[in-house]
Amino acid sequence: MRKFSLIFLLYFALGTLLMACGSDEEQTNEDSDGKIDVDVSTNNEAEDEQEEDVNEDESTLPDEVPSDFPFPDGANLEVVTNEMAGHINYAISFSVSDEIEAHYKKYIEYATSNGYDITTEDKENYSFKSMKESTEGLGVGISDMGSVNIATVTFTVPID
Repeated sequence: MRKFSLIFLLYFALGTLLMACGSDEEQTNEDSDGKIDVDVSTNNEAEDEQEEDVNEDESTLPDEVPSDFPFPDGANLEVVTNEMAGHINYAISFSVSDEIEAHYKKYIEYATSNGYDITTEDKENYSFKSMKESTEGLGVGISDMGSVNIATVTFTVPID
């Protein structure tokens, strides 16, 4: 109990100290004539970039995505590209039939037969992550959303 009280007092003192360390000058958005200066400009550049990175046709899959991956025939594929830490991630989402387990087994089989080592697996939630030569990654997750099942397959490849 004493330890809890000490921690509580320290957090209270720290919070009070931080609130008291403000400027004496009141900051407002008002000019001297009482008008309020409001900036309502928006930056749609990030939204435009995101829209450019979404593809909805299997024929437009990036070259780095293996062409032999067993995507369902006729699936509406949505591709989101993300670049980070010297790698490019391609997250491909699509709906699958009610046979979640069959799709999951097919994706596990693909990974192991193509040189990926399974690093983590959650069979209950139909997801796994795998690595190939410690530079490429493949992750799969299938979610049961009630009336529809959504699969997300993520390929991570190094930037050349």
